[in-house]
Order: sequence, then C-alpha cells, then structure tokens
Amino acid sequence: MVNKNADDIKTEMEALDQNKVDKIISLSNILYKTAFANNDYENMIDALEYLSMANLSKGNNLLAIEYLDNAIGISTENIDDQKVLVDLIKLKGNHYFDIEEYDKAATTYYQALEIAKDINYLYGLWALHTNLGFVKLRSGDPKKALEDLKISVSRIPEISKKDPFLAKRNLMITKARICEAYIKMQYLDSALLANDEGLAITKLAKVDNAHIDLLMHRGILFMEKNDYDIALRFLEEAKNLSNQANDVIFLGKILNLMAECHYEKKKYEISITILLESLKILNKEYFNSDELSRCYKLLGQSYKKIGNLEKSNEYYEKHILSLSKLNSKKSNASRKVRDATFKNFKNEIETLENQKRKQKNSLTYSQIGLAVFGSGLIMILFFFQKAKRKNKQKFNELLSKIETHENTDKNSDDPEISTSNSIIDTKDKKLDSHNNEIDINDEVYEQILDGLTSLESKEYYLKKECNLYNVAKKINTNTSYLSKVINAHFGKNFNTYINDLRINYAIIRLKNDSKFRSFSVKSIAEEVGYKSADSFSKYFKIHTGLLPSFYIKRLKSKHNKT
Repeated sequence: MVNKNADDIKTEMEALDQNKVDKIISLSNILYKTAFANNDYENMIDALEYLSMANLSKGNNLLAIEYLDNAIGISTENIDDQKVLVDLIKLKGNHYFDIEEYDKAATTYYQALEIAKDINYLYGLWALHTNLGFVKLRSGDPKKALEDLKISVSRIPEISKKDPFLAKRNLMITKARICEAYIKMQYLDSALLANDEGLAITKLAKVDNAHIDLLMHRGILFMEKNDYDIALRFLEEAKNLSNQANDVIFLGKILNLMAECHYEKKKYEISITILLESLKILNKEYFNSDELSRCYKLLGQSYKKIGNLEKSNEYYEKHILSLSKLNSKKSNASRKVRDATFKNFKNEIETLENQKRKQKNSLTYSQIGLAVFGSGLIMILFFFQKAKRKNKQKFNELLSKIETHENTDKNSDDPEISTSNSIIDTKDKKLDSHNNEIDINDEVYEQILDGLTSLESKEYYLKKECNLYNVAKKINTNTSYLSKVINAHFGKNFNTYINDLRINYAIIRLKNDSKFRSFSVKSIAEEVGYKSADSFSKYFKIHTGLLPSFYIKRLKSKHNKT
C-alpha cells in the first residue's frame, strides 16, 4: 500500500461498497498521509471528506464535523477554486441537517450561499436553495418547502446534465422530502405518488441512505393511514437496508417507528423489545436527542400498558429530563424533574393502585400483605403531601412575581414589550459559539431588534407557524443574523425566546381572564401556539415548576375565595 499513489488509493476506495466503513476510514487515513507528504492539498481535502462521511455513518457526529472544518481551512488557505469551498461548507450543512440541528444547518447553508452568489456557482446555488427548502420543511413550513422543492425538481436535469448518476441521486433525495412535505400536510395520496417516483429511481442508482429514507417515509405514510401491518413491512425493509449498508443514521428512528406500530397494535411486549434495541443505538452508536426523547416516552407508555409502573415512571422521568436538555436547561433539570415525578403521575399511580385493590378484593389478604400495602400507601401519601406543599409554595412565589411585574408595568412610561422585564426570562448557558461572534453592523442589529419588538407587540409568537425561518422572513433578515442577535441580546436561543414569550403570556392571561381559565389545557395550548397539550404542559412545567392544571385550579380557588 505504501507504494501506491493518491489516485490508486482513491480508485480502491471508490470500488468499495458504502457499508465498508472501517475499510474506507483506513484507506482515507493512508490517502491523507500520502497527500500531506506531497503537499497535495486537493487530495488532503478528499481524504478529509471521506473520513467525515464515514464517521457520520458510524454516528461520530462531532468528529465528522471536525474533519470538514479541517478541510474548509485547507481549502480557504490553499485552493483558488472557491467552488470547492462552497461544496465543503454545504456538506457541513448537510451533516448538521442529518443530525437534526436545523438552525446550524441553515446558518451554514447561508454562509455557503453568499460565496456561491459571488462566484455565480449555478450548481451550488441550486443545491443550497434546495437544502434550505429541506430546512423549511423540518422547521414547520411544509407548504413553502413544497413550492421550493418542486422548483428544484424542475431544475435537476439542467444542473446535473453532465452527471446522470448525480441527477438520479438528487431527484431521489428531493422526492423523499416532497413525500415528507405531503405527509405533514396530510395529502397522503400525493405523498404516495412522490414516494413511488423516488423508489422507482432506486432501481436505477444505488444510493443507500436515500433508499432507506424513502422506505422509512413509506412506512410513516401507512402509519398515517393506520395500516400498521403494511407500515411495518416497509420499516422492516428500511431497517434491513440500514444494517446491510452499515448506516445507523436513520436506524434509531426506524426502530422507534416500528415500536410505535406494535404499540398501536397493542403488542406492548414487542414494542418494548424494539425500543430497548433503539435505546442502545441512540445512546451508543448514533446519538439523536429528539429520537432518544421519543424512545423514552414510548417506553414509558408501553410499560404503563403492561402494568409495570416502576419502569413506566423511570422512562417518563428520563423523557422529561431529555426534553429539558433539549432546551439547554441542564443546571437544575434533574432536581425539578425529581420533584415533579410523583405529581406528574399521581393520577396514574392512584389508578393502578385502585386496579390492584379491585383485583385483590376477591382474595384473602394475609396480615403481612396488608401491612406492606398499608406502609406503601402511607409513603405514597407522604410524598404526595410533600409535593403538594412544594407546589403551593411555587404557586405563591409565581403569583408574587406576576403582581410585581404588573405593578412595574403600571409605573413604567415605556410602552415597549421586553423579555428582559418578563416574569419568565430563561438564560441558556450553552449557546452556539459561532452565533456569539457578532459580525453584524449596528444598523442591522437595531433593525432586527425593532422587528422583534414589533412582532412581540402583535403577539406573532402565539401562532403555530412562528419559527426561526418565518420570523426572519417577516423582519427582512436571514436566520443566521436573527439567531446571533437573539443570542447576544437576550442570552438565549430562538426556541427559548419564543417559549418564554408564550409561557409569560399564558400565566398572565390565565390569572386575569376567567373565561380563559375555563378552557381545557389542550385549547389553552393551541391558543398560545403549541401543537399539543403535552408540549404546552412540558414547557409550562419547566418554566414555572407547576403543571398548568394545578396553576389553573389554584387560581380558581383563589378567585372563589375573594
């Protein structure tokens, strides 16, 4: 091998199947050493690209990004052709997209887009606009994403005319995203047609990750139709291809979907077995915080169905903890969740205990059994009373904050809304270091803040379509600048900023509006911009330490007394 030159090594690598990841990594390291010894910058970059892609497939996300950062540095300093730089930055954005860090993906794509515009790089412009369409899709705007994706499909023949394989690959990936958009919009027949078209191309070109993606969405499509047997057939096919290709990127998600199908079929034991397999992958091979949280929740639900309350509570607690971590609130998440666990599942515990008592009423209890049961019940009641006292204390503290806030507002001459004066003002300890580097001029900075103030006054944050992309669009900026200004000015990321506004609105309106208090938690959640009661309850609990149902109950009790 030492006698082979860079071209020989690359030829050997290109002949390998994609699933030979360890062999690709080994050859890539040899290629890099060979190129480095000869100051061959182009092959050094190629080697780093191979290493990045291979490590992403193995789930080594940070290492994959690090290899690309090294390649970008070499390209910036030593390669005159800026198309190479655009492609590398775009690939970095793709990596962020694959690991579901969509804010970082958008920021990276916009960085590449600026360079592509300067050099009029047509393929780069097409690819980046297409990828930003993917981000719109995952950011909650499937309709707008679909418009962009259809334009992208029409341009593929022109952009890829010199490379038929590239044309097929691009069309396959775009069809997968079009299918996803239609599913989100509940146009299931259109989704099926797009999926058919994508799968037809898999017979003409071997692109494993796109094929896996299409099969997975085929499964999701039939799940939406409640046809779980057919869904499982396609998900099993996607799982098998993932294993054959040694590609774990989608595997955790596929297993979660399979488990959900079995859960809906009331096969809870099978669901648990699959979820435990998913847990190993998501924790050890390919960390995905969203899917890990989903896995914990499904395990909690499944164990509850088979009556294993201890395991159910264990995984529900992990689910809540993982959600807290997703929102960068690590400092006191463990304490809050431990305090909340008994309260969150008190009704479930009481229900299961009642079921046990009914089952045992027809039997003769031994004195020992009665003693154990009585002791357990006393302990549960003790913890309930302790949790109840803590919740009352938290309620009184929150009410005091609200009254202070309202008095401050009355005495203030400044009519502008500001999250810095809000009752809930969360600071994220960990922010994207790139977003902390402010390279925005003062005029643009102030324009973005003015735009945010205007949207706050119009209560745009209460709309379900309020996301990073749509807010940036409304105030005439890009998502990168918007993220940086929110990070710098408010000390929080975009999602935390929006959740703070929504929860502040909810706690004040619930206090002052008796009609609003009469709404169901689901209706309140929809009124303040959340898609589900679970999401609203989760963020309300994280921000206030109370469940919304408890807060409303205490408010009603207080108003009845007065």
